[in-house]
Amino acid sequence: MVLQPEDRLKKTDQAFLKFLYNKAPEIKAAVEMAVQFKSLFKNKEEGPLESWLTRALQPESELRSFAQGVKHDYSAINQVVISVISNGQVEGQVNKLKNIKRMMYGRANFPLLKKMVLHESMVHQK
Repeated sequence: MVLQPEDRLKKTDQAFLKFLYNKAPEIKAAVEMAVQFKSLFKNKEEGPLESWLTRALQPESELRSFAQGVKHDYSAINQVVISVISNGQVEGQVNKLKNIKRMMYGRANFPLLKKMVLHESMVHQK
């Protein structure tokens, strides 16, 4: 809910967040840092991850332990931030296969599973 744009939230959710942020400003600061981190992946620029890390590693930051993990794997995460290459298509296919397997659990052997996967791929190509 906190990562959604405010205008897409219901009025009751907006009121709740306003109340929550007034009662716990540290939550608001953590949400702002999370939103900034999420935006790094959309902008695909070199450099902003380092400045985000500097802010997130401050002692008062609620995301300090997360930032330490990011710092530990900085080169890999920075590559993901700046790269335009995505494995989303592969992940989608794997997810589809797993759903088919779940539906057929305990009912079929591999040849039938293979037929179901091929059938699903043919249906979605049309």
